[in-house]
Amino acid sequence: MAARTVAVGHDIYGDVILVTDPDLLWRAIRRRPPAEDLRRATECHLAYLVDRYRYLDFKGMGVSDRIPLRLPILDMYVPLKARIEMPEGETWAREIRLAGREVPDEERSAIGDRLSKPQPVMNLLRENDGLIILGDPGAGKTTFLKYLALKLATGKGEELGLEVRLPVLVPLSAYANALVEQDVRLDDFVACYFHDLGADLPVEAMLEEALREGGALVLLDGLDEVKDQGLRRTVVERVVDFYAFHRRAGNRFVVTSRIIGYREVRPVAEGLAECTLVDFGDEEIQEFVGKWTTALERAARGDTPVATLEAEREREELLGAVHRNPGVRGLAANPLLLTILALMKRQGVTLPERRVELYDQYVRTLLSSWNRARGLGRPPTRDLDVVETVRILAPLALWMHQVSPGVGLAKQGDLQRKLEEIYRERGEADPERVARRFMEGVREYAGLLLERGAGRYGFVHLTFEEYLAAVGIARLGQRDIEPIVDILGEHVGDPAWREVALLTVGYLGVVQQWEEISSDVLKAFIEREPGEPGQALVLVGEAVVDAWPGGVMPGCKEKVVQALVGAVRREDVQPVLRAAASRALAKLGDPRPGVSVDPATGLPDILWCYVPPGPFTMGSADDDEMASDYEKPRHPNDSIIEGYLISRYPITNAQFAAFMEAGGYRERQYWTEAGWRLKEQQGWTGPYDPGEPFNLPSHPVVGVTWYEAVAYCRWLGERLQVSGFKFQVWRDGQPETLSLEPKTLTVRLPSEAEWEKAARGTDGWRYSWGDDPDPDRANYDQTGIGTTSAVGCFPGGVSPYRVEDLSGNVWEWCATKWEGSYEGYRGDNDPEGDDVRVLRGGAFSDEARYVRCASRLRLNPSYRYRYYGFRVVASPVHL
Repeated sequence: MAARTVAVGHDIYGDVILVTDPDLLWRAIRRRPPAEDLRRATECHLAYLVDRYRYLDFKGMGVSDRIPLRLPILDMYVPLKARIEMPEGETWAREIRLAGREVPDEERSAIGDRLSKPQPVMNLLRENDGLIILGDPGAGKTTFLKYLALKLATGKGEELGLEVRLPVLVPLSAYANALVEQDVRLDDFVACYFHDLGADLPVEAMLEEALREGGALVLLDGLDEVKDQGLRRTVVERVVDFYAFHRRAGNRFVVTSRIIGYREVRPVAEGLAECTLVDFGDEEIQEFVGKWTTALERAARGDTPVATLEAEREREELLGAVHRNPGVRGLAANPLLLTILALMKRQGVTLPERRVELYDQYVRTLLSSWNRARGLGRPPTRDLDVVETVRILAPLALWMHQVSPGVGLAKQGDLQRKLEEIYRERGEADPERVARRFMEGVREYAGLLLERGAGRYGFVHLTFEEYLAAVGIARLGQRDIEPIVDILGEHVGDPAWREVALLTVGYLGVVQQWEEISSDVLKAFIEREPGEPGQALVLVGEAVVDAWPGGVMPGCKEKVVQALVGAVRREDVQPVLRAAASRALAKLGDPRPGVSVDPATGLPDILWCYVPPGPFTMGSADDDEMASDYEKPRHPNDSIIEGYLISRYPITNAQFAAFMEAGGYRERQYWTEAGWRLKEQQGWTGPYDPGEPFNLPSHPVVGVTWYEAVAYCRWLGERLQVSGFKFQVWRDGQPETLSLEPKTLTVRLPSEAEWEKAARGTDGWRYSWGDDPDPDRANYDQTGIGTTSAVGCFPGGVSPYRVEDLSGNVWEWCATKWEGSYEGYRGDNDPEGDDVRVLRGGAFSDEARYVRCASRLRLNPSYRYRYYGFRVVASPVHL
């Protein structure tokens, strides 16, 4: 039945209130028009829902009291997704994290061991008579109920696939309060609840009629807000009875609850399904930000072209703030915390680039008022002293992180005793009384630290526990850095403490501007190097990446860079840590020769290795046995190869960027005919970018076609005609630097034979270092890095001619056309045409057999992906 609406008055802003036509609603429910008193009661009820819930409620978010905002929920709402518990035997592999925390056994039990793939909550509502929605604070449970009530109240239920129904939205905390006063059935309480709101109309008769006819959607909010567990059991029993009785008539039900404490009182009834909300993904974040900025600008400027342009600018800035930093992206996955971020920006707060500053602003925002009624039926609130509260919460968060790292929950009794200890150390006369009062305030009002279930407390998101724990550690070092070094040093290498360590340095150097103290902490870590070899160096590198510029002294940064340079080449450091050290080094400026660009010339700073002329045997019988099906191994054949230079490392992103900045994608002379044609068709202006860490400056360039590699070689050869070639010849194990005039040299991709000779030498090794695979000598699947690594991280894999990274990391384009297996193989290296070409070396994701010196891959020259890069040769060279 098509919905109609009627005007029933104006709201507090003067806007006309439109609600579902009561005649239509009752005709849909009971197939006859209502009596006049029932019609008036229905109009009043629907008008109340629209007037009460049509706009987003920003109370409790700390800044909205100074920002007049009217953002309609129906325009702003972003659909939620959830996992529903499945029957035995239907499983979905997943790693559950809620509010940034690992899910402990208690919550995992509450959620259930069998969860489905995430799906829209609206689908689950349509498919079930009753739905229990579980989620963390700020996950959007209450807003979803308001959205449903508004959709039905304004005649838009059919847009959601719902029938015309009477929405009934009630906070269960209010029902629990009523039960304390007297025993009352839920049916009677619902009627009284709306009657007590001031409607002098037959609301009881309206609700009774709707429930009897099966035309109600009953929305019960906040099962978790019933604090007393015994009382909660009573409430749950009444809810189950209410549901079981009225379900038979065809009514529908939604109940919301936090997760902890739910399992103990879990309602069980036929047709009642459970689901757990999942965090916002990138798609939901983008949708929210788009709706947010559009609504704000329309409210401020009207529906104008200027408003559209401003909304787009605001959208890009806000999304940039979210995605520039993984820590901020983690907070934005929570709808409440994303809203607060948007509110801060709306207030004019400049969203800082560094997450430690943003967390500081978040904490101040969340503490600036006592939880101003985010849910339904909560009492008024009062302001907190932010500075004093941080002084209490910081040591409390540190204690929580020490006793329960990564989980972020504490029992009420333990928390109470710790608060008493903190107040006692601060000289409080009656620490027990003050701690008890603090706990009462947290229990009733606070929005940063809150009760996550019966007798269990935690922060609204693990990030805030980590940040405040970092503040607690930093405050221990105001006179002496030793407590900081001792606490953080004890946990080097523990993933649960990594963020705390980084935030501690950031808080010292950035928020407090004690850059000398933060620098002393980092230098102490370099000198003592706690943990496994390399772990502390990686940590200090990441800390400087976060804190620079300004958060540490320049001399400290330089010392950290040199420590990272050493860590990248240290064979006692595990490959995964060498790769992590190189990532930090890349972000701070990698000074190693051969990985970047010569600042004097602007040309790639390539290190060349000399491969002498002479006979060379490709492949071997042993290699044939290990070859893959597509490799088509060749029979061994002798080739006479002229002397040539080959780059020690694959071409890096920084070195390829020089080609791009010089206009290489615009200059026709560097491209083959087929390559230029394809570039123009595809609109290439640079490589395919798979994101960090693949695009870090000292990582091998990936996402380039064979055609782009050829164009780069031609450009580089032209530029080197001016500067010449410097390279090393190794005699008796010692390097000797030589120079050559470039006139007779050509820069190009290596032939397949040249690549293999540079890799294995003339002794016929399977790998560049010998005959046995070794994950410490190359980046392949068993190494465990999982991405490309910066060039030069595997000194143990150097070839007989001192060439590195030939095995693993990236497959490397060769000049040679794919011609399979035949006697007398020499290879066709003609650069023209679109023939399939050969790649060598294997990639970071490949098994050991694919990183052998003889392993081959055939690929269309137009293919570009994150596994494929290249290196260059210059020839001929006669010494």
